[in-house]
Amino acid sequence: MKNSINSAKIGNKELINLIIYGLDENNVDKSESTLSIIHDIILEYKVLCEYLRKNYVVGDLDTFKMASCLLVSINRHGFTEDSFVNASIAVDAAYKMCEKPYINVRNATIKLEEVDFKEVFKDDMEFYQTTKNMLINSLIYEKGSSLTYFLNLEQFYNVALERKYQYVKTAICKKHKKRKH
Repeated sequence: MKNSINSAKIGNKELINLIIYGLDENNVDKSESTLSIIHDIILEYKVLCEYLRKNYVVGDLDTFKMASCLLVSINRHGFTEDSFVNASIAVDAAYKMCEKPYINVRNATIKLEEVDFKEVFKDDMEFYQTTKNMLINSLIYEKGSSLTYFLNLEQFYNVALERKYQYVKTAICKKHKKRKH
């Protein structure tokens, strides 16, 4: 999935791809009603983004705020009767969006480092799944707003970035030790 423009803003095609990614990750079949639900999700996503931008942000939204709007919108509309599966679809789509983040500082858009969450946490899938389940449970039981989720998404990205650097540092140290022997 590639952003077509150099900012956090993404188009409908990218949103559809993120939603389909969430569906695929949760083995949810795409039926005839899927397109209608995706349409409703995108409409609500845009309303939530505009509300957040208008009331809480100076300038444009960053990726984490937009991902939180997508998270809430997918969870509200859902694709199945199972609230856990719907929340899981929402989290997977939001996580995917956050792997290629942008932030906005004053009037400048800054691309942050990309992180593949599943790759970074491959040796600690328990942490990944626990964190994901906590967010899923929050979506199911607390029905939070976009405003309450973006910090969670941003923090998860920061932990993933830290892990990514730790892997690099470990690999360099191992290589260095081999050279000494």
